[in-house]
Amino acid sequence: MKDAVWLSVIVVIVIVAVLGVGSFATWRNTLREFGYGYWLRLTVGLIALVWIIYGISLLGITL
Repeated sequence: MKDAVWLSVIVVIVIVAVLGVGSFATWRNTLREFGYGYWLRLTVGLIALVWIIYGISLLGITL
């Protein structure tokens, strides 16, 4: 379970870093460019994917 928690934290850190680098590289605010909902859905979707894969691995099913 610790692995899934750490992976979830890493996903959030990476998305925040992409927001920062994207804003710097394009000289525009990437939150306004793509909208807040896009980044929120992306974050929640990736974290859900991490936990789904973790749940499948707990059942012993390999992808």
